[in-house]
Amino acid sequence: MKRVARWLSVWTLLGLFCMPSHAVMQEVLVGSPAIYGQTENGFPFATLPGSYGYASTRYQQVYDAGVFGGPMAISQIVFFPSSNTGAAILAGTIEIYLSVTSLGVNEISGRPFDENVGGGARRFAAFGGGFTVSGTEFAISGDPFLFDPRLGNLLLDIRVNGATAGHAGPFFAALGPGSLPYGVKSPFSRWHDFGSGYDDRGLVTAFRASVPEPGTLALLAGGLLGFALAARRRDAVA
Repeated sequence: MKRVARWLSVWTLLGLFCMPSHAVMQEVLVGSPAIYGQTENGFPFATLPGSYGYASTRYQQVYDAGVFGGPMAISQIVFFPSSNTGAAILAGTIEIYLSVTSLGVNEISGRPFDENVGGGARRFAAFGGGFTVSGTEFAISGDPFLFDPRLGNLLLDIRVNGATAGHAGPFFAALGPGSLPYGVKSPFSRWHDFGSGYDDRGLVTAFRASVPEPGTLALLAGGLLGFALAARRRDAVA
């Protein structure tokens, strides 16, 4: 039995290290243009009017927890280019933070922005801009953020520094009041430090998480079971 457990553990671990990484992708799409109609917006990744006069900007968007079916470890955030896609996004440092906020849709407002940030805030990703987005998605991968919709709404906090005022980049799919059917509540709202600040619109967003396939999980469980049996045998002999 001891030998069987040892071989089970060894072969399972070899399989995990040598096999290709297989995972299914869990996705939550917030504000599908195919359902609600589509507007577009270049803020905050691509538009920084010269009249603004600053090389930095901040943008927050809150998402209704009700659109999430349950907890998920967000590992990728996706936005959808809609026009002027040949232009580059802002050439600056872009940082993305995620947190769980007790504020609801249409409730984030005012300055300072930090008062909107909720519990468990952490930096999801940071990168330098100035590049062109290719294809139909602007996908940003980062450190997985475990979001539990039972604890509150999701707050996206984007901070841009060192950008050039007067830049006009690509526009992204967005929802505004005019693109929602009568009586349909917006799944998000935003606040930013340019123009009027708050409005009940926002960028269409997909949140994705990699989930191991059942076969991979079973293989891992087998390896752990083998180690447990071997350890139990050693304890019995001792």
